Parts: sequence; structure tokens; C-alpha cells
Amino acid sequence: MINLIYNELIKATFKKRTYISFFLITALIPIIVLGFKYGASSLETKIANQMQDMFLIAGTAVNGNLAAYIIIAILIAQMQFLSTIVPSEIISGEYSKGTFRLYLTRPISRFGVFLSKVFVVALTTTLMMLFFFSYTILISTMFLGDGLLVVFHNGLLAHNESNDIFSRFFIGYIFSNIIMLTISFLCLMFSSFSKNSVTPIISTISIVFIGTAIKFIPIDIFEIINPYIFTGYMDIFLNAFYIPIPYDTFYSCAMVCLFWSLIFLLIAYYNFLNKDILE
Repeated sequence: MINLIYNELIKATFKKRTYISFFLITALIPIIVLGFKYGASSLETKIANQMQDMFLIAGTAVNGNLAAYIIIAILIAQMQFLSTIVPSEIISGEYSKGTFRLYLTRPISRFGVFLSKVFVVALTTTLMMLFFFSYTILISTMFLGDGLLVVFHNGLLAHNESNDIFSRFFIGYIFSNIIMLTISFLCLMFSSFSKNSVTPIISTISIVFIGTAIKFIPIDIFEIINPYIFTGYMDIFLNAFYIPIPYDTFYSCAMVCLFWSLIFLLIAYYNFLNKDILE
């Protein structure tokens, strides 16, 4: 089993597509942060106007913590696309290239092969999300400094303790990663049915788009369905900065994502187990 995981890691390491998401994040975040540094006067004015009746403000409320919060909150919706890059090809690519004909005919279990691919998908997604969060926070604080974090939720909420702010970013990362893992496993499921890497991406993004529409369209039946589908928690990162932290929402998110992840993996495994490698 360890050898199978090692083989999958080697294959992922030498594929250029594995690094696409890391390259895009590396290039994009500094550009956005510089935009905050030199062009966030309107945001600063908006915050100051809402806080002037409560606080005497010295300096600026636009700092690295606020920039990181806004950047992550906005770009987290784009991570769903980046999380499909590796799983879209990890099974379908081997079907199209015919490599399954070489090693699935050898005395190794398909369960082991499948499990090693799931491990690589989970690892690359988790590392991508960890890099996204940590790199955004690092670059933001490096250019804009540390300071008070002001967020909007039923008015203004101010977080001023560094340890509290860091712990909230960490909670946001954990549950955002859970969402992205579920999306990655959905893409892996589609990859087990496909012989090209484009179809799984399109299918996954389409499902996420429909789920997101269900979340935001104010129809009664959609409001009933929304808590039971993983796309209903796409903005879970924002909840980490509420006061008090809604732990019941995080628990529901974890349970719903675990349920759907298991469904996607079971379907993918069943299809992979019964796939004819000679067709």
C-alpha cells in the first residue's frame, strides 16, 4: 500500500498541472494586496464612517488582517475550480493513456490503487488550501502590517487580539478545506466515469453552480434543501469570525460534507472496481 501511495505521489509530483493552482495563487495574491495598499481609500472611508460614533480612530483600519479576510472570503469561491485540477485527471488520464492496462493486470488490488489516488487527491487539495490561507495572511501582513480586524456581520465586529484572529483564520481554513475535499471527491467520482480530464471539471463546476444557486435563490423548497447539501456551506469561512462562533453550523457542515464525500467515493470505487480496462 505504501508503494502504491509513493507511486501516485511521484506521478503527481512530475505533472505540471499539479502546480497550476500554486502558481496562480502565488502570482495573484501580491497584486491584490498591493491594490489594498495603494487603492483602498473607499473601503477605509466606509469603515471609518461606521465606526466614528463608537470609536476614536487613529491611523487606518485597512491592515493585513482585514486584507487577508477579504481576499480569502472572495477568492474561496474560486478554489472550487482549482480543487478539480488534480482529481479530474487522476483516473481518467490513466484510462486515456492506457497505463491501467500495464499495472492493473498485475497482482495488485484495485482497492489499493483507488485508495492511493484518494490519498493524493486529499493531500494536494489540503496543501493547496493551506498554501492559499497561509500565503495570503503572510503577504497581507508583510505589506500592510498587523492590527484590528473589522468585519461586517449584523453591523461591525472588531477583533483585536492576535491569537483570537489567528485561531479564527485556522477554523475557517479547516472547514473551508472540508468543503474543497468534498468537491475534489465529487470530481474524482466523475473522473472514474470519463476518459478525458475536461468532462469531470465541467461536471463538477456545474453541480457546484447549481448548488450555489439553490443557496442564494429565496424559494421555500430551496431553503429546506440547502442545509443538507455541501454547497450550502460554501461561505463557512465567514462564520469563523462571528461572535459567538456558531459551532452548530460547523458541526452540520462537517457531517454533511462527510456524508456526501462517502457517497462520491463509494460510487467512484464501485465504478473503478468494475471498469473494463481493455475497452
